[in-house]
Amino acid sequence: MLAEFLASDEIPLAYRPCPRVREHRALVRWRHYIQRRLTSVKNKLRHILAAYNADVPHLFTAEGRAHLAAVKLSAADRFVSDQLMVELEQHQERLGAANRRLREFAAAAPLAEREARAVLDSVPNVGPVTTDVILAELGDWRRFRSQAEVASYAGLAPGFRAELLCDKAGKAKQLGITKEGSRLLRWVMIEFAWRMVGTSRKWGRHYHRLEARVGAKKAIVAIARRLLGMIFALLREGKQYCLALEAA
Repeated sequence: MLAEFLASDEIPLAYRPCPRVREHRALVRWRHYIQRRLTSVKNKLRHILAAYNADVPHLFTAEGRAHLAAVKLSAADRFVSDQLMVELEQHQERLGAANRRLREFAAAAPLAEREARAVLDSVPNVGPVTTDVILAELGDWRRFRSQAEVASYAGLAPGFRAELLCDKAGKAKQLGITKEGSRLLRWVMIEFAWRMVGTSRKWGRHYHRLEARVGAKKAIVAIARRLLGMIFALLREGKQYCLALEAA
């Protein structure tokens, strides 16, 4: 049966990332893991201090650490907080090393990747983290034929379910997004969408119109999907983002 499908060209090709993309993904995902561990440790420290009504916004500065040392904690909480501070410093060192390695990786990029990075650098609110996640998780963006395919690959496209009715023809019901593909890519696009909504009049207007119709969560996902399509179009055409369009 598989041979018949192959002979009739009914088996689609599977994408296999090149060695550079696989290496890029490993570095990007490792940095994301370290960042999540950092956030977890910080939350645990804040939780301990909150129990003593002693949490402060600047806890992770030099002044905040002095404040932590001065708080009268129980012996058990002091032991845990000391261990968490050690873990925090270790993760900060790992994060710095990961960022340095990614900068070295970007400096050795081939021409096509350097051009893609230049395109992404022209987009407002796109920093090194967003750039690395998009390039690593999309891989070779030239394999996609349309913006819809990119959105589907990222799991930002809505799903559909066919419903069979006895007295009439079947109809399709739209569901939530599929959430297939890279969770990291979806996360970075949602964060990017929030930044664009907050700083761009054009994207802010789009968001508020959608929010009035479908609510905040669905609206921001729709904005993220449109932004991913815009980024794909810029990468495919090799064009930089035009700030003049913001006033349109």
